[in-house]
This record gives sequence, C-alpha cells and structure tokens, in this order.
Amino acid sequence: MYNEINVGERIKYFRTKSGLSQESLALQAEINPAFLGHLERGLKNPTIKTLEKITCALGISLAEFFEPNTETTDEKQAALTHIYNQIKDLPLESVNKISIILQNVLTLEK
Repeated sequence: MYNEINVGERIKYFRTKSGLSQESLALQAEINPAFLGHLERGLKNPTIKTLEKITCALGISLAEFFEPNTETTDEKQAALTHIYNQIKDLPLESVNKISIILQNVLTLEK
C-alpha cells in the first residue's frame, strides 16, 4: 500500500519535537536556514544527501523519518532525540561519564 509522505511536514515535525529552531537545525545539518524553510513549506525538495544531513542532525535514521507515527513512540523518540542533541558534540570522556550516571540512576529505579 502506498502512503504519501509530505517530506517538509516530516522535517518540521521532527524539528519541533526536538525543540530546535530552523536556524539551529540548518546549522547542525550544514544547510542554509532559508533552504530549510523552503523544504518545510514544500517549496523545495531535498536530495537524499540533504535529507541524510537533516536526519543525522535530528538524531534519527532515514528509516525512522519515513516510519508511520505512533504517539507513544513519538513522545519517547522526541525525548531521546533531545538527549542525543544535548550530548552528541561532547568529548567521548564526557559521554562515558554520562553513561555511568545513567546506569546508576537506572539501577536505583529497579
């Protein structure tokens, strides 16, 4: 079965879920902010390479980008994407420390 997907709406959906402005997403994806605006409004269509840059900046895969939405998955994905965006540029040592903290918190919850 064929389901039509509006790429611009999907970009905006994931961007707003991640709490990113158009400018910050464009900078992270290394594309022009005005071009991102055109994509979201459906005035332009991205190449696969551009879409890969955008999904990478959003912390999602291309497969996730095209998956049908489910509310619980979307809410969880938004939270995970937000966490990813906060730590992705940190040095490995800092990420490892955060991982240890997370493991300790999860152990306390059991």
